[in-house]
Formats: sequence, C-alpha cells, structure tokens
Amino acid sequence: MWIVGTSYVRVDYSLSVIKAIRARNQSATISWILMSGHATLHDVLIEIASVLKIERPLTVLDVETTGVWPKSDRIVQIAYVTVTPDQQVIEYNQLINPERPIPGESTAIHGITDEDVKDAPVFREVAVPITEALSGHDFVGYNFRFDRQMLQAECERAGVDFTFDGVALIDPLHVWQRLEPRTLIDASERFVGKRPDDAHQADADIDTTARVLLGQMTSSGRSDQLDLSVAGLSSVRNQAGVNRLDVDGKLIWRDGAARLSFGKHQGASLEEVCEKDPGYLEWIIKSDFPHDLKALIKKALSGNFPTQPNAS
Repeated sequence: MWIVGTSYVRVDYSLSVIKAIRARNQSATISWILMSGHATLHDVLIEIASVLKIERPLTVLDVETTGVWPKSDRIVQIAYVTVTPDQQVIEYNQLINPERPIPGESTAIHGITDEDVKDAPVFREVAVPITEALSGHDFVGYNFRFDRQMLQAECERAGVDFTFDGVALIDPLHVWQRLEPRTLIDASERFVGKRPDDAHQADADIDTTARVLLGQMTSSGRSDQLDLSVAGLSSVRNQAGVNRLDVDGKLIWRDGAARLSFGKHQGASLEEVCEKDPGYLEWIIKSDFPHDLKALIKKALSGNFPTQPNAS
C-alpha cells in the first residue's frame, strides 16, 4: 500500500514551529520536539531532508525475516519510508509470504506468524515494483548490512537486477559508534570516571579492564540489566541473540540443531553436512580455523553431535 504524504493540520503546525525554532538556532528545542512525541514521522523526515540538503530521494528501509542467513532465509516483511527533495513523504509496508514456516524464535523477535503471511504475496510478486520504486535512492538503515544483504538475495532469487552500488548508505549504528567510541580509554572514562595512565601497555590495560568491568557491574541504574554471574556476563558477547557453540559463532544453535553460520553450507546442520559433504568438514579441520571449531567438527565426524543445553 502506497501512502503519499499530505498536509494535515498537526503536521503543518509542527513544521511551522520547527522552522521558527531553527530560525532562532534553538537546536535543543528542535530535538525536544522531534523526540517527545509531538512530531510525526512525516515531520522527522522533512527535518532530516532539510538538514542534509538531500538531492535525491532518501529512504529509510527495514526488513523482517525468517532468520539471519541471506542464502537460506526469507523476508517476511519489508517497510520503507521515502522523503524526496521536494519534501514528499511516501510510505510502504508489506507482509511477504516466505513460502516456508517461520521459526518460533524469529516470531518471538518480530511477532509475525505463519497465519499473518498466509495470504500475503511472495517476494517475486512484489520485487519489480519495489525495486523500481527504490531505484536511484539513497538509504538509511540501522545495522543496514543485514537488510541490504537480505534484499539483494531475495532479488537475485526473483531474477530481478537490483544493487546498492553507487548510492549513499547511512547507518545510524555506525554514526553512534563514531559519536560514542568504544575503546578501552572511552570505557574507562565512562565507567571508572577517568582516563587511564599508560594506555596500551599490557600491565596498565589489565588494570583498566578490571576497573571498567567493576564499574559496569555497579553502574547506577544499569546493574539490573545484567545477569551478574560469569555465565551471564559471558553471554553478553552474543549480541545477535544467537547461541554460539564456538567463540567466533561459526556454529550456532537454531531449531534445536548445531548449524554452520558461514560458507557454502550456511544454515545447514552439522548432521546434514556430515552426511552430504563430509569432505567440506575435513577441509575446515585442515584449514586455518580456530581450535574450538575444529574440535566440535572432529567429534561430529565421529558421530558425536553436540546437544543443545536446556533443549526441550
């Protein structure tokens, strides 16, 4: 469904206030208006377009999927909103039938069920109008590498030529990382309250690291967000929410099975690869991969497959 931006009284009022405030250089008040709920998405996009002085359509895009692997997973929802240089705002939101069951762990994240998408179009039915509508746009997306890879994989399967080459890609995650760096020095300033002495000398760095961890564990108003145990804090490294079997996440738990997260068998279970292509696993063992991964694969090749902890 296409929704072309039109002028409503609330929108006109908000924009007039924003323009008046900008004229007085009251950027803090602009921020308050945009973040306090008094501005619509339309307002926010017009402000972004004005500040960035866009010369091409700028589109904020997001997809929801059956999982994390572009080769084997599918899109179940695509939504985007575009602001044009002449300040038109266009919205699009479409559920997609992935032609396969949506795993429960994915539904738990985005809330989309098999019932929700049973009458929705499949991606190949909407691929052409979507890609034609997005042609020549610049893009905004949070952790956009994932969305971009999923959309490109779907287009390839649908036989539609679409690429993000030659366009600008703005990722607020990267902007955040630039605004708030995460070096050990930054962590010390944040959680210890001072810059460390002799940074980047190993003995000084272990001192700072220990102090940072204690500061994080006792941070005012934040400690209740952490499981203050060795296992709990160790699990924080898994930011994608996927259970890793090895340190690098080359093997992960999904649907009760240990699966490869890389390579030509990405998404396949260890048992499947052992049966269909054991030579690939032998190649991993002989190649420059971490020891913990090789140990798990050696056991699998001998018939000793890992069992998921607390699996029902």
